[in-house]
Amino acid sequence: MFVISVIVAVVLGGFGWGLTEYLLHRFAGHGPNRRREGLWYLSPKVVLVLFNEEHIAHHRDPTYFAPTWKKAIATALLLPVIGGLATLLVGWALGLAFGAGFAVTYLAYEVLHRRIHTHAPVNAYFAWMRRHHLHHHVSPKVNHGVTSPVWDLAFATHVVADPVALNHKIAPPWLLDETGALRPEFAREYKLVGRA
Repeated sequence: MFVISVIVAVVLGGFGWGLTEYLLHRFAGHGPNRRREGLWYLSPKVVLVLFNEEHIAHHRDPTYFAPTWKKAIATALLLPVIGGLATLLVGWALGLAFGAGFAVTYLAYEVLHRRIHTHAPVNAYFAWMRRHHLHHHVSPKVNHGVTSPVWDLAFATHVVADPVALNHKIAPPWLLDETGALRPEFAREYKLVGRA
């Protein structure tokens, strides 16, 4: 029974990251602009401010990703809080399992998000994930879950675009041939708009 509880805690940790990602992305990444004023660096909002700035930079240039050291600092600040709260609620073993599920899912998200922008899809899930997320880059008020539609469906922010209309300047390199035109294998799922 204990092993099943640990497995459930790991899975719930993964769902916990998914919800955290959705909420951060939707409200810190695309919510009201947060300006640095006063003693912002002493405020608990500092992570949200920095996330918002990095997120806006990524939307301006989808090949830009926040530096690893910034993500490491954010993770070092967030994981102990998440793990600590889970431990207080369900004990150290299940709290640790929850924290591990949260952390592993976060790391998977980081890898998958980067690959959306840098590598062509290799199966149906990866093809769906790219369409879902790249549509978000076109319509930033929808599709906040990068790797899963669960929370977008739950909060009615899921939109299917078929095809996804991408401006040339935000089209990932894997989508284009050597002349800058859309690769034929992606013509049903994407269309390019604007000037090359």
